[in-house]
Amino acid sequence: MSCTIPRIGPICLFFALFLALAPTAPRAQADLTDALPDAVSARGTGLIEQVWLGQPVKRYRHGILGDRIEAGTLYARLSNGRIIGHRLGSRFVFEDLTARLADLNGNGQDEIVVVQSSLEKGSALAVFGLRAGRLQALARTPWIGTANRWLNPAGIADYDGDGVLEVALVRTPHIGGTLQFWQLDGGEMRAMGELYGFSNHAIGSRIQDLSVTLDWNSDGLPDLVLPEIGRKSIAVVSLRGGQVTVLTSIPMPDDILGPMKVGDDGMSVIIPLVKGQEVTLSVPR
Repeated sequence: MSCTIPRIGPICLFFALFLALAPTAPRAQADLTDALPDAVSARGTGLIEQVWLGQPVKRYRHGILGDRIEAGTLYARLSNGRIIGHRLGSRFVFEDLTARLADLNGNGQDEIVVVQSSLEKGSALAVFGLRAGRLQALARTPWIGTANRWLNPAGIADYDGDGVLEVALVRTPHIGGTLQFWQLDGGEMRAMGELYGFSNHAIGSRIQDLSVTLDWNSDGLPDLVLPEIGRKSIAVVSLRGGQVTVLTSIPMPDDILGPMKVGDDGMSVIIPLVKGQEVTLSVPR
């Protein structure tokens, strides 16, 4: 359900549940209303200024992200400083550490992309949006179908060049790992392609960023760079023409830890490994 979070002054931290700040003031991570202990917020430049996950709950005992505390509410701070939220029912949680902002339907307003889990049916990728001043669920992928089965988002870009953003994710990254691409199509998520054999997360890790997006083969389209099953090699994947294709596979000297990131030059990928080594892959020229 959607809910509007009242703004009250910080009189006493023991009694106050919410902290409101002037909309133009810098906001530290600790100032996020009712946030998960290690919530990572995302910022936008439109009507939705900031999003984060909060209302810590312990009703889903999966613990895939290192503890059994998940989020029950998705929060957004609007450009006018107002804080609103979408609170899930008692059989659902947000099994994620961050929510992502992207204009998935090209209307000039960001949607919110987040992992939502059912206590009975496992995870799905959910999309929320601002409608009539409230956060509303717009669409989601199908539930995996079994409790304690999870997916990890991998990237958001126009991977196939059709002018519409795709959301990439790895379904069950610890059990086979299927890379999938999805588009928001009206009130539904439409599958754009998939390929088996990827893992962008280690069980119990708080690190979800085991993937980056950049144009690897200089064809003008973004490609997805992520680990293959076992996290001992890196694959570069293209969706050009709607076909999921592995452009190259590169072995690593140790297990991939992450977080992965694009180098400052925009033409390289930096990959931290488990024992502290760091590998840099440069885009072929």
